[in-house]
Amino acid sequence: MTSRVIWRHHSYFLLEGNMPAVIMQFVSHPRPGSDLATVLQLAKDGATLWRKHGADVSFWSVIGGEVGNYAFVARFDNVEAYGRTLASLGADPAFVEFQAKRLKAGQSDWVRSNVAIQVEL
Repeated sequence: MTSRVIWRHHSYFLLEGNMPAVIMQFVSHPRPGSDLATVLQLAKDGATLWRKHGADVSFWSVIGGEVGNYAFVARFDNVEAYGRTLASLGADPAFVEFQAKRLKAGQSDWVRSNVAIQVEL
């Protein structure tokens, strides 16, 4: 049996078969005068929490296009894993504390966030 796909607004939803992988990307830009060691430590602290709840995490320095930005990327094997991780993170008091700590540090500004699902070719 083949999978049936519905297309909507340049996206798709897989109704049968394997669920697609999901990637979340949070792009930020360090504020002038920020401390790079603090920026990296906050990324490491965030990665620890996301990994604890099931995400495969990586951190990227943008070297083309929007040079100077950083991208925090969380990858999930499928939509179900993505949902479980978000639900688990949302219920973790340590994640709420981390978010407050990150905001209070004031080291970077949010640029954009993306959520993408894999399109099989």
